[in-house]
Formats: sequence, C-alpha cells, structure tokens
Amino acid sequence: MKKVIFIALSLVLAFSPLNLDARKVKFKNGDVYDGEWKSKAPNGMGVMIYANGEIYSGYWVNGIKEGLGTMTFLNGDEYLGNWKEDKLCGEGKMTFANKDHYEGFWENNLQHGEGKMDYADGSTYEGGWAAGKYEGSGKRVYPNKDVYEGSWEAGLHQGEGTMLYASGASYKGSWDKGLPSGTGEMKYVNGDIYVGRWQEGRRSGAGEFYDKALDRFFQGNWNDATLSGPGYIRFVKEGFELLSLQGEWLEGPSFKTYFSHSGKTFSGTVLPYTGTGETGPFLDSGRVEWENGTLADGKWKDNITLASCVYTDMVNGKARYTLDGRSFDGDIKDGKENNGSLTISIPAKFSFSGELRGGEPYGIYVGDFKACPFLGFDLSAWDEVQGADLGRTEGASALSGVFKKDIFTFRGLLKNGIPDGETYMEIGKADSISVSTFWKDGKLIEGKGVLDGVPVTLTGSEESNAVQVDLETGERCAFIWSDPMAILTDIKAKLDEQRAIREKLAAEMMAASQPAEPVQAPAPEPAAAPAVEPATAPAPAE
Repeated sequence: MKKVIFIALSLVLAFSPLNLDARKVKFKNGDVYDGEWKSKAPNGMGVMIYANGEIYSGYWVNGIKEGLGTMTFLNGDEYLGNWKEDKLCGEGKMTFANKDHYEGFWENNLQHGEGKMDYADGSTYEGGWAAGKYEGSGKRVYPNKDVYEGSWEAGLHQGEGTMLYASGASYKGSWDKGLPSGTGEMKYVNGDIYVGRWQEGRRSGAGEFYDKALDRFFQGNWNDATLSGPGYIRFVKEGFELLSLQGEWLEGPSFKTYFSHSGKTFSGTVLPYTGTGETGPFLDSGRVEWENGTLADGKWKDNITLASCVYTDMVNGKARYTLDGRSFDGDIKDGKENNGSLTISIPAKFSFSGELRGGEPYGIYVGDFKACPFLGFDLSAWDEVQGADLGRTEGASALSGVFKKDIFTFRGLLKNGIPDGETYMEIGKADSISVSTFWKDGKLIEGKGVLDGVPVTLTGSEESNAVQVDLETGERCAFIWSDPMAILTDIKAKLDEQRAIREKLAAEMMAASQPAEPVQAPAPEPAAAPAVEPATAPAPAE
C-alpha cells in the first residue's frame, strides 16, 4: 500500500483554504456542510457533519464524495482513502470499531483487489479480494495459528493451496469450498502421509497412505479410512522396500493377495496391518503350498505368518502333506486332522493305512500296538498284542486284532479296552474252550463254542454281568463274571468245579448202592512139622 497517498490527503485536508469561495450550509435534514460550494452543491474540499453524527472530510463533485476523503461512521469505523460516486473505491484503509484494520483497494464500499486485513485477534489476511471476500491468491493466518496460502473464492479455499496447521500437520493440493477436494498430500503430526484423492475433507478415491508406525504403504481406493478395490501393500524399513504385495482390498479389513516367502507360496487373504516385512502379514484365510508338495487351504490361527506357518497352524480347511513318515489328505477342524486319508510309516516301529472319521482312525495297523500313536487304548493288561504284528483300528478308542494273556486269546474289537461286537475267545493250548461271542457296551450278550469237545452255549444280559452256560451234555451253570478278559477262565473253572462236585457225589452214591459182602472166619494156621534130624552122610568109599 502506498502510504504516500494518505499522507498527502491529510495535508490537503488540513491546509485547504475552506474560507475561499466557501460557505456553510445547513440542510433541512439536519446535515451541515462547511466547504467549497459551486452550482448549488458541494464541490471541491469540504466537511459534512451528518445529522446522525457521521463526519466526512474530503473532496466533493456536485454534492457527491469523489476523490480523497476521510469518513468517521456512526458505528465507529474510520476510513481514509479514495471515493467514487459517494462510495469507497480505490486505495484506502479502514480501521474498524472492533480494532480490525484493512489497507488496500475498495469497490462499492467493499474490499476489492489487493489488500491486507489485520484482525484484532492477531490473525491476518493478505491477498486478493472481491466484494468484501477473499478472492484469488492470498495468505491467511488464522487465530489458532493455522496458515493457508493459495487460491480463494468467495472467502473460501478454492483451487490449489497449502495449509500449515498449528498442530504440525500440513496439506498441499486442491480445495473446494474450503475443504480438501481433488488431489492432495496430507502430512500428519505422527508422521503418516496420504497422497491421493480427496472429497469434502476426506480421503476419497485412489491414493497411497504411509503408516509411520508400521513403516508401511497402503494403496487402493479410499473412503475416508476404508480401502477397497485393487491396490498394494509395501513393507519398508529405513527407506528400503522389504516386501511388496499386489492384490485387492476386501471388507474386514483384509487383503487378497498372492506371494512367496521362505519356500512357501500363499494365495488368499491376509491381515494387512499385522506382521513385518521380514515375515509378511498375518494369514487370514487361504492356501499355502510348500516346495515339498505340502498343502494347507483354509482359515488360519491368529498371529500366523507365511514365514513361520506349518500345516498344524490351520484352524479349519483342507490339508495335504507328507511329513516325518506321516501322510494326510483331508479336512482340518479346530486345528486337528478330522476327515480324510491317513498313512503313517515309521520304519521298524509301526505303520498305519486307512482314514480318519471325525478325528478317529479307521484302517490297518502294523507294529507294536502298545506304541500306537492313537490315544485311547488301554493294552497294559495284555502280554502280547498280535505278536506286535497286525491289527485294525476302528476309531481312536477301538482296536481290532488278536490279543493274548497267558493261555487266554482274544480276537475281535476292543473299544475303550473292553470287547465290542463280534469276537472270538479261547483258553488253553489245546483249545480246551473256544467260543464266538457277541458283546454290547462291554456286556456279553451271547456266544457259542466248544468246551473240551462238547458244544457250549453262553447267554448273557445287557443289564448285568450274569451269564448262563449250557453244554450239549446237559451240564449248566450260572454265575456273575467280573473281568471280560478272564470270563472263559471263569467259565472253565466254574464248570470244572461243578464237574468235580458231581463226580464226587456220583462216587459216593455208587459206593452207597453196592450190597455188603459176607464176613469169612480166618483160616486155621497149619500144624508145625516135627523136627527131623539130618542123616549122617556115608563116608566116602575108599
């Protein structure tokens, strides 16, 4: 602002010869004019004191304020500058009653053109004006010390501009109606940076966000803080990129991607705000394939990365692998093998070939059953289990095979350590008793076999351990057994006991039924023969 104009105006008003061709006129409305007069109207220099208390001192043209002049308004505002057709126009300065101060150009009583406003609260604006509002290029220092410098329209940020926030954040880019809109860069106080599209002050559209705390870049289509559509994640450390993932943003938030790490390949969704560049983000759901052919596809446990994952880290899904002699191809449920084919081969120890149903094994087992990898068997009571050879698993707590203890042999299914279903049992080295039996829930229901060559029938009960034994010979016994693995021994002993009793009774009855034999007198002893003297032997002949 050229202050020379205002200094000159003050001198003119102070020393103008108002008494030369001048007059003092009082108008009917109470206004009083004192100054140069021509053609029945103020012309030249003069002072008008208005009836309402306002005062104008300056140049007049036919009763109209025109040129330099000062005005003290009724509300306390004071203006010094140019006038045109009774209005503020051209260069001038205004000191407002509220202590705001403007110095610059005017038009139709409003700031228009270049000018500077110093507000009473300490804030400022310097730049273009139009109709009393910020317009064009200008700089605004706000009361809170935010600073905007750029383009304005109708008093609002419009077009390109930069805002330096008092907090330390900054925005540089496009504005619309006072808000970031279009393309721009926002630098946040915590070091985060967003470069991309904005709408009404929010991230909207394609853009890249740098997360300082994670040291990670996220790119995609933004809706405020939510991402969608195609994009990428770039892991960096001290300015160096460690890992870049291309993919698509999904709700959750999760990121669908494909990448390799540590000899494994992943295809699925990850949790983008987790993990590190060295290990990758945490896996959410998807397929991992190892170089050795191992495969796992499904939902993964929490905090699992591709670099560290193993197939057992999967919660639910499908898996296929061969590891340490164990091969599985099937479903995973709650982090465990559930349904599918399974083979196990540990040389010189055991092997299994079959399937899992609900986590339980069904199939052929070869090896030492006491070292069986499936839990649930209680084989401690058995001296020999198929000679550590061959059997069949029928669930985690059921095993089909041949089991021996002393002279007892059992062939069939053990469930939770007790017989179940069709079985075969025998005792004795010469099959002194052998039966085919049927069991239910550990109870002997029925059986048929041979006892010492005689057909025998067993009848049991679901409610108790009572068993009736019938031999084809008519022999019968009933008793309560306690040990399913010794029941044949009990039967044999019971029948042997009954036989012994019967044999004893039979012998006693036989002896009682025989007639009494007559008693004979003892024979008299024979008389002693008389003693005979021996004859003298003749003398030998001479």
